[in-house]
Amino acid sequence: MTRTLLVKTHAFGDALLSTPAAAGLVEAGHSVTVLAGPSSLPVWERMPGLAAVRTAPSPPQGPLGALHLAAWTLRARASFRGFHRVVYLGRSPAVRRWLRFLTGAAMRSGGDEPLGDWETVFPQREGELASAAFGRMAGVEPDSLTPRFPLAPGEMERARKRLGGGDWLAVAPGGGDNPRDSVAEKRWAPGRFAGVCRAVMDRGIRVVLLGGPRDAGAASRVEAEAPGVLNLTGTTGWGETAALTAAAGRFLGVDSGPAHLATAVGAGAVVMFGPTAPDCLYAPGLVRPVLSAAECAPCYANMPFPGCPRGGGCMEMITADMVLEALAPILGGGSGE
Repeated sequence: MTRTLLVKTHAFGDALLSTPAAAGLVEAGHSVTVLAGPSSLPVWERMPGLAAVRTAPSPPQGPLGALHLAAWTLRARASFRGFHRVVYLGRSPAVRRWLRFLTGAAMRSGGDEPLGDWETVFPQREGELASAAFGRMAGVEPDSLTPRFPLAPGEMERARKRLGGGDWLAVAPGGGDNPRDSVAEKRWAPGRFAGVCRAVMDRGIRVVLLGGPRDAGAASRVEAEAPGVLNLTGTTGWGETAALTAAAGRFLGVDSGPAHLATAVGAGAVVMFGPTAPDCLYAPGLVRPVLSAAECAPCYANMPFPGCPRGGGCMEMITADMVLEALAPILGGGSGE
């Protein structure tokens, strides 16, 4: 059996996009250990069929962070020997060299050029769906490109009890933050979210606000302008967020971790896109995209955000009416029974 170390340490949403490749390796008979970072660990802890999950430190922030990673690497190096190969679902030359030092194993990666005879590269093609690219890097063709995030026993029942029945829409009013970068240009104005929430509640559908602690400010503004929403932002972990989204059956947000999570649990998802390209991030049919009309949008796909020389504004071109039109087909039927 091939012992494979799969590496996708960064960001919850990116890890979800990697789960089809991981599932493909498991189905192909590999013994798969995942090297995760703190932000991606909640995904890999739920992935069925893995031999093990190991945790690396967060990406280094300054000299102290680099020293911490170096010390961890020296301590852990002996325990990472014995893998037949490493699959790194990324392109960073620094990370590839680090993984070679850590494991000494042959590598498949998304790099542009091999760093040595120990590496085979599979660069991501322009416009290519990320989950499909990750499958190429891993050398597998997954049966499905839908992200995996299985719910734990009892999570769905607890979520339904917390919502109390009826028809719901899960709304994530934040987004755009992860350990690598913060992209405020992805966000939509809280006042516009509030307008959509009021219109949805006028139809007899309740709204639950979800997200992490960094989204609490945006959610508070939505709550102030749309009284009656159930604001759980910052109070739920990823598992409970997934279960609440699945129980609601409908989701609205920007391109973010909660949006990827909504696709993993099968919720009907309306997702707004400004700087990012939906066809590179979501398999066909998983979301109903609402696109900015800005001439420069989208301006990037799967690399770190290059920065906006125009001062942002592409998301401002998405109106509440555009979002409500996209939501209309998924607001018709109940989901909380």
